[in-house]
Amino acid sequence: TSTSAAAAGADIRPSPGKGMGAFAARARGAGELVGDYVGEIMSAREKDARYLGLGEVAEADRAWIESRRQRGVTVSGAYILGVGGDIFVDAEDPQHSNWCRYLNHDNAPNIALKTLPRGLGGKPRAWFVTLRAVQAGEELVFDYGDDYWHDSAPGSSPV
Repeated sequence: TSTSAAAAGADIRPSPGKGMGAFAARARGAGELVGDYVGEIMSAREKDARYLGLGEVAEADRAWIESRRQRGVTVSGAYILGVGGDIFVDAEDPQHSNWCRYLNHDNAPNIALKTLPRGLGGKPRAWFVTLRAVQAGEELVFDYGDDYWHDSAPGSSPV
């Protein structure tokens, strides 16, 4: 489900040096649910074809790319999150994502990512929980992990 930032107790605003960020609108205790990472579910094949032009680029992939271009949605791959196996959540398209797409990286995170390739109902799930108490006004940040930085080159998709 897609919950608004305000309903989840978060504010979206500029984050110095990071673009937009998500900030705690209220204090949170350790282990508290922050929110679910919502987006289009895609396979590794779809991710590779759509973002990297690798493998078979099917007609459906070309239509997906064209739909984004027509709506002014970028095709950068900067919001792709792997949930296990060859399953990914792509939160780049605001029409299919929520406020968690604004959670930024930090080497000293205050939230952690949890994932299930098959959650309730068989659908993948990615969500965030607090690692420690978080004060109101603090930016909510997690560690993107080594794969993000090592697999990402300019013009490629972070995975």
